[in-house]
Amino acid sequence: MKSLVALYMDLKPEGWSESRRAPAGLRRTFRIMAQNGRLPRGRRAPASLAHLPRPSSEHLAPPMSLHAASLREQLSRLRPRRLWPLLLVALGCALVLSLLAFGRLHSRVGVEAMHETQAYKQRIDRFDTLLALVLDAETGVRGYLLNEHKRVYLEPYEESRVNIGPLLARIDQDYPPESTDRQEVEMLAELIRLKLKLLADTVEAGRVISAGPPGQGGIGKAYTDQIRLSISVLRERLEERNRALVSESITRFGEMEHAVSLLALGAIGLIVMLFAVQQRQASLRVRIGELLERENLTLESTVSQRTRELSDLASYLTDAHEAERARLARELHDELGALLTAAKMDASWLLRSLGAQAGPDIQARFRRLIDTIGSGITIKRRIIDDLRPPLLQGLGLVEALRALTDALRGEFQLALDLPAADPPCTEEQSLALFRIVQESITNIRKYAHARRIEVGLKLEGQDIHLWVSDDGDGFDPDSPQLSRHGLAGMKHRAQMFAGRFDVLSAPGAGTRVDARMPLQPASADHQAVA
Repeated sequence: MKSLVALYMDLKPEGWSESRRAPAGLRRTFRIMAQNGRLPRGRRAPASLAHLPRPSSEHLAPPMSLHAASLREQLSRLRPRRLWPLLLVALGCALVLSLLAFGRLHSRVGVEAMHETQAYKQRIDRFDTLLALVLDAETGVRGYLLNEHKRVYLEPYEESRVNIGPLLARIDQDYPPESTDRQEVEMLAELIRLKLKLLADTVEAGRVISAGPPGQGGIGKAYTDQIRLSISVLRERLEERNRALVSESITRFGEMEHAVSLLALGAIGLIVMLFAVQQRQASLRVRIGELLERENLTLESTVSQRTRELSDLASYLTDAHEAERARLARELHDELGALLTAAKMDASWLLRSLGAQAGPDIQARFRRLIDTIGSGITIKRRIIDDLRPPLLQGLGLVEALRALTDALRGEFQLALDLPAADPPCTEEQSLALFRIVQESITNIRKYAHARRIEVGLKLEGQDIHLWVSDDGDGFDPDSPQLSRHGLAGMKHRAQMFAGRFDVLSAPGAGTRVDARMPLQPASADHQAVA
């Protein structure tokens, strides 16, 4: 773009009036380029190019930095606070851990209650078993005495004596020395020992040795009653403790049930809150997506508008370039050409008029003057041909390309692939194609060190395909050190007609320039004039 601006400044005609203002959109574009450092502030935009097609006068879009700042501000307002989700997650973890802890505690308390209840039941069963063994021993002795001392009736007694000892030892373990019922257990053990000793003495004597008055039991019955009373006391205490344990367990289970219920309600509330946060974040993501999409559309519109304005500016400057070249060609042909031709004719007339009167030196100088004027006319014609190729207007694009490449036959090997007839395109499109070939050949002569050049032009459907290739040194198209002014100019000429421009090259592999653009048919009036 800098090259186009410089070209615009260089081609500004001296005779243009400052009162003829350039289009407003172009002036604004130059002003913004000057503010952005792309145009020296001492240079002014051209005042007028009224005779050329003017670019769009739409206002330039506001700077994209303002859109970016507005977008950041809106995103900062829409950005969700990250503290709440973290707190909810932490609270959720705490509730889950609490539920696990209460569940384990509930299970452990239940197991302990079951074990203690089972232990109380086993103790009660041991007391019942102890009382049954004592009664069996007493019954066996009574049968022995009543049935003529038959030993068979002593079997229950003997079995009871064998089993009572280990059972008392187990009961003694159930009541350690610090137990509140230890004294009662020791008294029970002593009563059973006395009862067993009394039964043993009775069996040895073969008769009842502790009979009391008629209607009353003896000491044996007293021992048995006391044993029953002691076992009943111990059993009642165990059942009371078991009932207390069951009641405590039920109370504890109820408390745990309330706690678990509260934790479950808290977990449900947490799930609801997390769902609400997720919904809010989803809504925010949707809003952010809509905002980003809207901003993207705005930015795309801004970029498209600026691209269109810059393209209009480049097209405007290109047209100005071509118009100025045409004007210079006309001025050189009409003014300078006429002057040089008149000067040459006058010099020839003077030489013929003087004849023999002029000396040899004067005649030699006149002939040299005539040759010099002729050389000037030849240079003028070459400059005019470069500025505005006459063959392009007179004979068409194909002949102009042939004439352009014919001058290279002594310098390069040429391969032409040109159609027999000109494609039916507009004069502007023909000029753009000619300039692309002209710029490509200029680049080849300057930089390529090539031996062979190929120029091709084909009409492919509704598209025109133009290419120029060489076998020269080539280059890296992506190199940042590459001067791209010529390539940018050729690319823009193709884009002016909605075309595509490609450069295929690599170091040591030559270069190929391809341009494709839709055919723009010339109007009927234009073809008739041609």
